[in-house]
Amino acid sequence: MAEVQLHGMTDEEYVAFERETIASYAALSVESGKWAEELALGLAEAEHAKLLPDGPATPGHHLYTARDGNLVVGVLWIAERTDSSGRSAYVYDIRVKEPLRGKGYGEALMRAVEDKAHALCVEFVQLHVHGTNTVARSLYGKLGYDETSVVMTKRLS
Repeated sequence: MAEVQLHGMTDEEYVAFERETIASYAALSVESGKWAEELALGLAEAEHAKLLPDGPATPGHHLYTARDGNLVVGVLWIAERTDSSGRSAYVYDIRVKEPLRGKGYGEALMRAVEDKAHALCVEFVQLHVHGTNTVARSLYGKLGYDETSVVMTKRLS
């Protein structure tokens, strides 16, 4: 099984992470029908700025670079949240580098999320996954995550 170690993001790593996260979120939001393509990048930038106004120094947010030895395999962004259900670690972004997918790093990253959640003394882990991401949905189900809400859309011509 793949192993990962989480390291706090450096400022240089954060710059690349921010650019990739915004672009990925915009593209997924267009693909899912949430946003129009011409608005997506601006909306993704605005949401990102709202969530991380102080970048990696934003209180309650934890940004990591995942490594296997010296090899950077992916990134992780979790935030501590409290609502009527209790305290949670919310996974805003979890990504394995494209050429390394399918090698067990996604599962290793999710196990690292749970380790961090235990260290934060939260009651549960939450995340959002796009319906079209069948690989991730399958992994999360295998790891014991339950679907708690499903939004369905039908595009009309």
